[in-house]
Amino acid sequence: LNMRSGGEGAKAGRSVLRQCSFNLAVGPGHLSLGGQFPTAYMWRAKTADNLMVRAHLTGKVARALRLGYWFERDAPKEAENVGTLHAPHEGLQRKAEAIASSFGWYRCWDPNDDVSIDPADLATDDDNGGSLRAGSRHGGSSHGGAPFGGLSGSRHGDGAAGGSLSGSRHGMRGGSRHGKSKRSLGFKASTSSKSQAFQDISSTLGSTVKKSSAASRSSKWNEVMHPTILFEKSPNSKTENEILLSLPESVHPVRRAELAFSLLGRADEFFQYYEQNRFGEMKVGGDGNDKGGERKSYLSSLTGDDVTMGNDRIFFAKTFPHLCSSVAGFSAVEAALELGNFEEEDDTKVGGSNGAAVANSTKTASRQSSVNASKFRESSERYERSLVTELGSLLRSRSKKSSMVHMVKSSFMMASLRASLKIVHPSSGARRYDKDHLSLGKDSFVTFLKLAQEEQLKVTAALVVDDQKIPMLVTDMFGANKASFLAPSTGEMATGKNLGIPEPEEVGLPFGLSQMKQKPPTNPDGKESRTTFNRASLEMDDAYTFSQSVPTVLRSLHARSIAVATFALNQQELGHDFPVKPKGSHAAGFVLDCMEECVNVAAVGMKDSDNTIDEGSVEKAVQVMANITALQHCLPRFFATLVRGMCQIGLIRGDELDETLSYSEKILKNADKSCDAQIGSTYSLVYEICRNKIDSHINFALENFNWVAKSAREMPNAYCEGLIGYLKSVFNSLGPMDEGSRAGLHFSCCGHVSERLVKLLAGKAGDTTTMDDSGIEPIARIDAFGIKNLNTDCGALEKFAESTGVPQLQDCFSELRTLTTFLLDKELPSLVLPESATSRRRKYPLLSLEKVGNVLEKYQGTGLGDKLMGGTGRNVNILFIDKKEVPPLVKIIRSQQMS
Repeated sequence: LNMRSGGEGAKAGRSVLRQCSFNLAVGPGHLSLGGQFPTAYMWRAKTADNLMVRAHLTGKVARALRLGYWFERDAPKEAENVGTLHAPHEGLQRKAEAIASSFGWYRCWDPNDDVSIDPADLATDDDNGGSLRAGSRHGGSSHGGAPFGGLSGSRHGDGAAGGSLSGSRHGMRGGSRHGKSKRSLGFKASTSSKSQAFQDISSTLGSTVKKSSAASRSSKWNEVMHPTILFEKSPNSKTENEILLSLPESVHPVRRAELAFSLLGRADEFFQYYEQNRFGEMKVGGDGNDKGGERKSYLSSLTGDDVTMGNDRIFFAKTFPHLCSSVAGFSAVEAALELGNFEEEDDTKVGGSNGAAVANSTKTASRQSSVNASKFRESSERYERSLVTELGSLLRSRSKKSSMVHMVKSSFMMASLRASLKIVHPSSGARRYDKDHLSLGKDSFVTFLKLAQEEQLKVTAALVVDDQKIPMLVTDMFGANKASFLAPSTGEMATGKNLGIPEPEEVGLPFGLSQMKQKPPTNPDGKESRTTFNRASLEMDDAYTFSQSVPTVLRSLHARSIAVATFALNQQELGHDFPVKPKGSHAAGFVLDCMEECVNVAAVGMKDSDNTIDEGSVEKAVQVMANITALQHCLPRFFATLVRGMCQIGLIRGDELDETLSYSEKILKNADKSCDAQIGSTYSLVYEICRNKIDSHINFALENFNWVAKSAREMPNAYCEGLIGYLKSVFNSLGPMDEGSRAGLHFSCCGHVSERLVKLLAGKAGDTTTMDDSGIEPIARIDAFGIKNLNTDCGALEKFAESTGVPQLQDCFSELRTLTTFLLDKELPSLVLPESATSRRRKYPLLSLEKVGNVLEKYQGTGLGDKLMGGTGRNVNILFIDKKEVPPLVKIIRSQQMS
């Protein structure tokens, strides 16, 4: 009788699920992803590589397929690592490791690197001494304290001391409520302890978690992709297998009771009482959508627990696997009950007339039992269908608030459950509805994509929050990872120069990330310039363009792509239809769409990682821009690796490869646009910070500056030296930038400085069209010496611009140079005449007469006193205009403007 409860029945169900999932992983002929190695892996890798070779190289992704991978070098190494180091035995763990290796995880990253998928795994639980990742869904359960990391504290176990299912209220041993009872047919699970069950489950969340021995032997990828109860090395697997094998004998008491009631002529009474207690239902609390506050639950009746209680973490970590086990166990029991009537051995040996009478009565009872069996079957199929329907509905409602890892595990659990139901009870009429009822729904793909976006954004923010925004140093690339660069046959360094063999991925800096090194600019003569772009403590040749957060963000994207592909593979095994794509594999299209959105939010997370605007740090803003640029540089090879992996695990068929590659090119363009948008936004931020600093310096230094100098200076003014010093510090921090952005910022900053000085010189006070928009008033008075000193400042700025090595940067100051030179030209009185317009434009092509007139209106000419005293600095070879000569010149200029 205990087989119908959530105790022994769930144990038999776990055994069924475990064996079915194992065979799904191994596959026919042991040639699936979890099967025989290296044969299975090499066969798949070679098939995928042949398809890659025949692909049309018409885009960036297609060309990147040939980079970082060489079958003869990488495939044998991956097969050996999976088959001997990471997963020495066939089964789920080998399947998980094979999937990860197919996507190049161990080619690109160290085996000890974290799989940064779930944001909760990045938070440390300080209450537990910092040894626990908060909310971990992997390995040992984070909800129990059992030595095996199983369902400790659960009310679904067997109560055995030291077992992982201790404290059970549904087992046959100590504390059981479904063992030997005074009630003869107590088929319904007891519900008196349901509240206490979930209280105990919740109480375990705060306890110190100890990793189970089974989980400690499991790989990280196995823990990400598969529920813990499906692991082959479960501590109670032997006991659960024995329970499953003994099912035919375990249901004999039911048949005996049925025959006994039939002999007494009370078969209908037995059927009525049996059905009432066996296929019951239970009222449970509503989930918020039920207006009445309560609803019927067949799963709660089967297990004795309120399935609506507990948060999503508890549900996916413990409740959902137990419900699947209970449903599988229920179907196994129903299949055992359908094996038919049995004959007592004693009845066949009884002789004489009395024996014949007994035999005849037994046959009569058996016929009556067969009639009742058909009734039982209808009720059983109806109840089983209700269980499956409720399980699917419960999963769909919970998945909306779950995590991506939960959905990956749940999809595989559903695939295993469906296969298990087909095997243990194929004759049930409920099988035809399993595909629809166990489906995650049409909205599951949208939900999954949304979860992937949200979690990637959180993970990116968590990874970059502690980044100091300092370029990574270039270490010896053939140091710790030298073994990964050796050719397998000769032991020599395998480079692109050897027979066209592509260089392997650099472990820790894959997808071309190691190529993003800072390069010094070149002078106009072709020599490297080391005067502008060097940092005080960092030589450019010894640093990458990106900081330490970029490899970790790229690793999280790589890990997430493997999880997304695994979810798509599980959905494909369930027979679900993916969103239709115009070209190529629909499953691969879904994976590419999902990763496009993840790349988009990763770029956003890298840009919005800290308050760069408030801090006003040019170096940090520049480093953020360089980080996004480095991520964008890796995208072609990243998507190429993704396509190769999907082809190897079977998501892309040979006839779909070319069209899928075409679709991947579209995805790459969209991802590039998203990165470009964030790079452009960050570039604008850098320029805004620089512009604000330049404005602040000019406003502070020139607010009350006296431009009536009375003498010429040989050196630039102090404000000019300060400006040059600030520009040097800004340009020194632009090393991580790409060459184009770096040169563009040079032109933007120098152009802004020139524009500010021209507006100060030629602007009209109170005139919004000519006044500087920063708020500082234009120069009110200036003399020839002031213009001469400004011309000297312009020369210093031009000299600095030329020293940066950026071609034609000094041309930013051409307008200022032209204006000041014209005002000092002794031929000015004749050049402003209308008849000299041609010669003026030939000599000063950038000159604006309007601005010349504005300067002359505030020009302080020389008077009689200056002529009598000789004037200080009159020996300077520049133009001095008398006060009386200024108004006629202004009148001539204004008349030409009007005409």
